[in-house]
Amino acid sequence: MTAKAGRVRRLPLKKPHVDSVKTDINVTPLVDVMLVLLIIFMLMTLVMGRGHDVKLPGARNYSQEKDKMQPVVTVEADGTLYVEKNKLGPVNESTLKEMQNQVEAAWKAPKNPDGVGRIYLKAADTAEYSVVYPVLEYMNKQMAMSNVDLAITKAEDE
Repeated sequence: MTAKAGRVRRLPLKKPHVDSVKTDINVTPLVDVMLVLLIIFMLMTLVMGRGHDVKLPGARNYSQEKDKMQPVVTVEADGTLYVEKNKLGPVNESTLKEMQNQVEAAWKAPKNPDGVGRIYLKAADTAEYSVVYPVLEYMNKQMAMSNVDLAITKAEDE
């Protein structure tokens, strides 16, 4: 049985059995997992970075109370006022009124019902009391706030 010159004998291709193991990498689950991780990291950055960033004063004694997702009001050392990440400008009557409007709007559509009627105040550690006082006074007298949560950092033990 010799093959004739120029002719190649071809064997029929076998179909793989259903029970056989595939050696290919299935990319779809990998992409699904990566997208879920991306979404988780995006949500965590939103949760971690609330309000405008300022260097906060340190304290040794502080509350372990969980965050109520209340609106964040920030006062920088130069007197610039922020609600969440929105810059309102220097502390004066018009910016304080705008602060009240934005805080009340956040209370109408709360992220957490426990945060309604509460404010989280972040004041820079170098801010003088004369800069922060008008904000506190406005919250007390005009907004009738009885509780304001103050943002602090854990102080280093010396």
